[in-house]
Amino acid sequence: MKNAFETKKQPIIRILISGLVILVACLLVCFTLVAALKRSYEKVMENYLYEVHGSVTSVINDIVESTDNIAYSCAVKITDHKYTLDEERIQNVLGMVEGTGYKFNIKYYSKTGIVYTSTKAYGSREATEKWIEYASEFPKLSSKPYINVYQDKSTTTLVIVRAVIKSSNLKGYVVVEVDLDGVFSNTAFDSVLKNGELFIIDKDGDTLYKSNQGSNIVNGYDNLYKSLDKYCVKTKELNKKMKKEILSQYEGYLQYTTTKGYKMQVAYTPLSVMNDAGIVTCFKENYVGQAVQPAIYRSTLSCIVIMALMISIILYVWSSAKNANMAIEKMAYEDSVTKGKNINYFKEFSNYVMSVYKETPFVIYRFDISNFRYINEAYGHKRADEVLSACINIFADIFSDKELCVRMNADQFLAIIVNDKYVQQKMDQLLIRVNEQARGYGIKYPIKFKTGIYQIRKHDHDIDIMIDHANVARKSLSGDEKDSTMVYSEKIVNDMRKIDKIESEMQHALASGEFKVYIQPKWDIGSNTICGGEALVRWIKPDGTMVYPDEFIPIFENNGFIEKLDYFMLEKVCESMRQAMNERRAIYPLSVNQSRVFLHSPDYVENVSKIIKNYDIPAGYVELEITETVFDDEKNQMINTLHTLRKVGLRFAMDDFGSGYSSLNILKEIPFDIIKIDKEFFSESVTGDNTRWILQKIIEMVNGLGKELVCEGVETKEQSDMLSGMGCRVVQGYYYSKPIELQTYIDTYCKVYT
Repeated sequence: MKNAFETKKQPIIRILISGLVILVACLLVCFTLVAALKRSYEKVMENYLYEVHGSVTSVINDIVESTDNIAYSCAVKITDHKYTLDEERIQNVLGMVEGTGYKFNIKYYSKTGIVYTSTKAYGSREATEKWIEYASEFPKLSSKPYINVYQDKSTTTLVIVRAVIKSSNLKGYVVVEVDLDGVFSNTAFDSVLKNGELFIIDKDGDTLYKSNQGSNIVNGYDNLYKSLDKYCVKTKELNKKMKKEILSQYEGYLQYTTTKGYKMQVAYTPLSVMNDAGIVTCFKENYVGQAVQPAIYRSTLSCIVIMALMISIILYVWSSAKNANMAIEKMAYEDSVTKGKNINYFKEFSNYVMSVYKETPFVIYRFDISNFRYINEAYGHKRADEVLSACINIFADIFSDKELCVRMNADQFLAIIVNDKYVQQKMDQLLIRVNEQARGYGIKYPIKFKTGIYQIRKHDHDIDIMIDHANVARKSLSGDEKDSTMVYSEKIVNDMRKIDKIESEMQHALASGEFKVYIQPKWDIGSNTICGGEALVRWIKPDGTMVYPDEFIPIFENNGFIEKLDYFMLEKVCESMRQAMNERRAIYPLSVNQSRVFLHSPDYVENVSKIIKNYDIPAGYVELEITETVFDDEKNQMINTLHTLRKVGLRFAMDDFGSGYSSLNILKEIPFDIIKIDKEFFSESVTGDNTRWILQKIIEMVNGLGKELVCEGVETKEQSDMLSGMGCRVVQGYYYSKPIELQTYIDTYCKVYT
């Protein structure tokens, strides 16, 4: 009942939700990890770039400082008081300095405009013009060097000038020129020049030097700040910060955002020996991002792989849990035979419908299939199981979603049904359709239900008690009732207590010999002598109290114990007859009652034949009494059974002839040897004309058929005389003898031959 019965969520949903929560948590962790890795890698790259910039600026500062030291040393040596300041001295000092192997040009400019090198002196027009160009920018104070960078179309030159002073008089200047392009061609600058641009700027940001091997990241202006304004966005505060820190002799690292939206790293360091100048490195836009990208890609890919594995694991766990849940649910709620629901599901379902449909009256039906064991043994388990499945499937087709039928065990069924005016009509329809389907399976044996009903009351809550009450009503049926339905009542409970007591004692009673064989003699009226007897069972307890047959026989027939009792009775009769024959006593035919349940057993013929043969009983001395109701089911099979047993010397008596509705038809078809007229014919006055006339015709008919006739229940001389006058020869009843113990019967009637 999927559309109405949802008592609780399936555990698989919780597992799936838990898996999704774990997956989302893992995704968040992965995203956080990737973001953290990205920041970490970016920080590492920024530190690396800053270190690269630091290495470059360190080299430049070293070159500037070294060049300044050379200029200063040369100026000091030229003015050494031990020597005369003349052309020879100047050229000797310049030659000594050039001999150090350092790649630079060094010259001495005198105040008179003569330019000295280590090999010559000249005062040409070109030299004078360059001297004038330099001299115009030389400082007036000679205590500090003059440092500057000059850049033309082809070269960039670092110029360092030191004043030559002797005896407090300015004599000239030592000028050292270094080719910066040659310096920057060193491999130490590859990382910067390939991945960015190097600038040397003055205090205003004007470009004193710009590497020409770079990628022209920042171009368009001779001023770095203006170039950054054009190339990037929101540069005002960044430029201001960089300018301020360079002038304050602080180094730093800034991140600009280009007009394309990329990040560009900019590092700057003040030029230590050059006032207000700075070295600036502008790395390629998104250089850090591109450098970090492979690592982030690998990390992201790893996370994707992990997520894929997680999803696979979750799907596997979910699928396994789903299958396991279905298997558990199948084990918990499905009946293995009918593939319908089972008792566990029934209880939950019943509690649900009773709580939801509080104003709807419900009843519990507990029913089974009468003599199902016979169907199982005669037609096989497969066909029997198909009948069980048909009961479930047809019920679901006839009844509503608020009603349910399940198989409890064996052929036991349990149903909760709406108690309306159509309930019996639906149950009748169920039985009809089950029989139709059973015939389709080749089962000719009629299907009948034995049903116990419990009407659910508003204050009932315990479904187990309701089921037990319905079962009590069912078990109160013996199986022979015309109406095989019983409604639970307190009287049934009291009766069931008696039944339970009998059932709890029956096995012990049989084992301990509490069941006794009694014989009621049959009397030949004509010769006034005994001619046989009927074996009757009596249950006598050790304290002498007796349990009467009408109390325990129906119970035994209902629970199947009657089979053991019938075998016991038959064997005791055969055993006593054999013992009597061994003692050379006279014996007479004895009849033993056979229940309808017993006759349907597949081993019945074999077991009865075995008992007769084991005791070597002569033919005709054992009679089996059978009621006509035995032939209501599987008549042809019963007829075949009787013919088979006739071959081992057994005779058959129809008991209680006239108590049913089909006696004449049965008499015509069934091979009975003896007809026993029911004692009900003698319950009326013997002077009743109707009784006498009917009885007369029955006796004439039986005699005419050539069958033996026995009239039961003869209790008076008038009855005996009447029967004798009608042609009845053999009678049985209290008028001649009540039932007596088997041994007493043998001692009294079975005389020893002399």
